[in-house]
Order: sequence, then structure tokens, then C-alpha cells
Amino acid sequence: MSPELDAVHRLIVECHREYFEESPSPAKVQKLCYYAQGYSLAEGQELFPEDFEAWQRGPVVPALHAAYRDRPWQAIETTWDLPLREPASAVLVREVVAAYGRYDGAGLSNMTHRESPWRDARGALPENVGCRAVISKASMRSFFRAELLHED
Repeated sequence: MSPELDAVHRLIVECHREYFEESPSPAKVQKLCYYAQGYSLAEGQELFPEDFEAWQRGPVVPALHAAYRDRPWQAIETTWDLPLREPASAVLVREVVAAYGRYDGAGLSNMTHRESPWRDARGALPENVGCRAVISKASMRSFFRAELLHED
């Protein structure tokens, strides 16, 4: 996992604990990373270099999945010895957690299934079939840019 993704995922966990008084599951962190990266790409910045893959349950960064492989739906209780290095886009990440953190991992997964980056990467595959196709950053940028324009 890149240092950038590590910083973003740690910030998401800490913000979620602060805002909702509970630790998120790894599945939820995956989707919050996806939304943070998407909105950041829409604004012309990349939060981390890793790509998302269009897995059956929504967008997944394999390196982040590997870090919590044994407990994808359990709350992340990890605390870190090193201080948190906030990413440059910490404000955006905090806004994403505030906006999307109220949904559980399954709800966020369902949202991503209705959005074009995940659907386009999977093509004609049914939702219940495994897939490792990369969700392009260009498709995320385009989709989330349109979302930002729609909000204004």
C-alpha cells in the first residue's frame, strides 16, 4: 500500500471514529476511499496512485483489501503508533466521510453498483460474478466531475 493510500485510509478511519463514534469496517473504508478519490480526481488531484478494481461488491483497492483480508466486515479497531500524516486533500476526505459515512458498507456498495465507473469496468458481467477489471481513473474523473456540476 502506498504511503498516500495509507494516509487517506487512516484519516478516513479517524474521521469516522470522530464523527460517528464508531470504527468503520474495511469494506466501508474501501468505498469511502473510492468516493474520496473520485471527488479528488474531479477536482484535478489524485489522492493515491493505486487503482480500484470492479469487484463483485463494488470498487476495491487490492492492497487495502489485503491489509484487512481476515475481517472485511468487522470494525477496524487498529490504532497506529505513528502520528497521522494528513494528506494534502484532508478537507475533501473529511467532507466525504461526513457525507457518506452514515451509510454502511453494503449501502455504499449498492450505490457504487448504480454508478457508471463500476458498471463500465465490468461490462456485461452480472453483479454476482467476480471481476478484477480496473476502474479507470478517467471514468471516475468524468463521473464525479458530472456529480459536482449536478450539485451546483
